[in-house]
Amino acid sequence: MRITRNLLIPLTLLLLPNAFGGCDPVPIDDQRLDKRLFLPRGVIRGAVTYSGPRPCSQNGHIVGSAVVLVFAANNPPPPEGLANSAVNFTVVPGDLLFPNEVRNSGPELFCPNDSTTLTITAPYIVSPLDAGVYVMGSFFDRLGRFLPTFKFRNLPERGDLGGGFVDLTDAQKNAANVSYSPKYLPVTVGYPAQTPSGGTALVIPDEGFVADGIPVTIGLPLSYGRPYFYPEGANAPGKAGVITPGNPTGDPAFTPVITMTQDRAVLAPPADATNIGAVIALQASFTQAILHWGVPKGEVADATSQTGPFGLPLTPAPPGNGLLLWSMGTTLPENPLLQSVWPLVVFAKLADDPAHASDPQSLRAQGGATQPIVIIQGITLNNDGFLPTLAGGPPKAPTDAMAAKEHITVLVRPSVLCIDARNVAAGGVLVTPHLVGKSADPAEVGDKPLFDPMAVQKANPLIRSVKQGCLPLGRYAINAVYPTGQAWTTPNEAGSCATLEGSIVPGTSTTGTGSCDKKARPVLPSQGTRAVLEIVPPTSPDGEKTCTDHPVPSECVGSP
Repeated sequence: MRITRNLLIPLTLLLLPNAFGGCDPVPIDDQRLDKRLFLPRGVIRGAVTYSGPRPCSQNGHIVGSAVVLVFAANNPPPPEGLANSAVNFTVVPGDLLFPNEVRNSGPELFCPNDSTTLTITAPYIVSPLDAGVYVMGSFFDRLGRFLPTFKFRNLPERGDLGGGFVDLTDAQKNAANVSYSPKYLPVTVGYPAQTPSGGTALVIPDEGFVADGIPVTIGLPLSYGRPYFYPEGANAPGKAGVITPGNPTGDPAFTPVITMTQDRAVLAPPADATNIGAVIALQASFTQAILHWGVPKGEVADATSQTGPFGLPLTPAPPGNGLLLWSMGTTLPENPLLQSVWPLVVFAKLADDPAHASDPQSLRAQGGATQPIVIIQGITLNNDGFLPTLAGGPPKAPTDAMAAKEHITVLVRPSVLCIDARNVAAGGVLVTPHLVGKSADPAEVGDKPLFDPMAVQKANPLIRSVKQGCLPLGRYAINAVYPTGQAWTTPNEAGSCATLEGSIVPGTSTTGTGSCDKKARPVLPSQGTRAVLEIVPPTSPDGEKTCTDHPVPSECVGSP
């Protein structure tokens, strides 16, 4: 309060002479203020241009807003990067963006059903920002669902429009590419200055810095929704007493639905890809995750209720919708006969919190000044198998009749990519406990390379080097991502209670869902704390020896 009063009094006195005229200005003793509390910051501003259908309205107001998101250029959002939240954002309300649009004054939501395309522009401003280089994504939230602090409402939906500060020429060239991700253009905030070490770095001068005239365009219709899913088994009660490093008390609410040992070994691909038995054996050597569309039947009513907290657009209920699966148009770097398939599934390490004290909902991703980002990229299979994922097998586009799936099977690669969170663009170290293994074809004798390190590095520019080592222990969130950046993550807030909401009261056999006891609201168990992969210690002497000989590398551990 003391700082607030010191600020308000000088500002009031400064304004009084302007109001009445003829008075001498009152000097301000700004030496009393600690200038370290008011460091100069940066600003990005410009105009956002919307080009799309007429907006919806209700109660005399335009529904929805234009959302402008700012990310560090060296760590854009998926699928191009690993950012799980924006550095900053701003919202241009629909009433400001569409000042002259006719509004429905009644309580019913009215969305014009005509072919009119509006092109309209409004100013935006994002601040404060530190010195740096940024990229900007954006979307128009057509139905007003955007809630930035909640994973289940923080990304665009079907019917929204996407965009950003992007290379429009490149986007137009790739208009027919169903796997295209826009190329974001960089925005520099600050001036280059020499550092004591002789290098250069961006700094913001005392008067601040404004990156002005940055155009943001919104006009890409999003024809499908987010890849809503739950991992198989997540909706069932956990088994009590299952002790893991991430859950040392054996709390059944934190029993992971998927586990993989940190020394996991898989078979090497057979020389003959037509050997069906060997291909089946190869697939069976991986840990697998089965992701089901939407939520289980018992949770659909609470998940989709428009008067409840979630309002997930899952209707018509499964199997009316589905997870969309189609070819990326590329092949796996470790096996050029297998197609890479959307959705991209990534397992991202959560912050270690064995007592579940600082993060009871188990939502906080690891990564910061002292802890690296650690991810595992899964292998999405077409129709649950390697054989249907061979070239020519998966659907070619999300609009194909066979693209919608009730569930998808994902293989968990026994390798992690460990990246310094302060400089994602520099790439990281790919770590795997085994570089060679027995062939999936028993007729092939001796160990074979599991993959070609050079081919893997060439396919993924984030991989700077490859090391043999055991995988970091811990709980890993599950993320499914489409090329549009639309994504879904478990665990999320819908599946557990925040500290102020209390504890979960289990649901009845008829409702299927529970509730928070302090602030009553539905809880969707399928989205909760069990919906993770956990990397656990070896379960055999050979595995223990592997991790003794090849411990988790320092790049994957971080510092205190």
